[in-house]
Amino acid sequence: MEPTRTTPAGFSRLRRRIGCDGNELRRDVDRRQRRAGLLLLMLFVGVGLPICGRIVQAVYDSGVRAERYEVATRHKVDATVLKVDDLPSGHRITVKWREPSGQPRTGSYSSWYGTTVGEHLQLWAGPATVSDEAPRRHARTVGEAVGAGLGAVTAAGSPALAAYMLIRYRFDRRRDRLWDAGWESLDADRSH
Repeated sequence: MEPTRTTPAGFSRLRRRIGCDGNELRRDVDRRQRRAGLLLLMLFVGVGLPICGRIVQAVYDSGVRAERYEVATRHKVDATVLKVDDLPSGHRITVKWREPSGQPRTGSYSSWYGTTVGEHLQLWAGPATVSDEAPRRHARTVGEAVGAGLGAVTAAGSPALAAYMLIRYRFDRRRDRLWDAGWESLDADRSH
């Protein structure tokens, strides 16, 4: 009959890995490295993550404002192409259309898609411009917020990770010296 476990194996393994298992064989250098790592982790969680949250919130709020503005100020129009100029990076297309009030307007926009003079296009007109891009969608806002969050977490976590890697390198060198001294002591005891 197998004995019942009080903690899951994965949790026990994690606890041993980070040094929270009360192992008497752990050296002082191991305990100091663990404390330094936990301090850096707490610094990241306590300072870095709230800053990342503020950045994500600011990007998201800005995107929502842009969504609302574009939906309120842009409307779909049926435009006729007057002129197409080829550019090194796409085309400059000049179009004319009528506003819902009946007022005729003309405008230009840049596009990767080619068209011909006289063609009818469904475009989005605003107070100052016309475009072939629909008003901003919420998915774009969410995507930009996620991207900003990932960038902010990376930027906030990189210094803490670099500091931990430097600490670990130094403690590993110290640990190696302690192992060498221990082996020399063992060899000296055996030779007598």
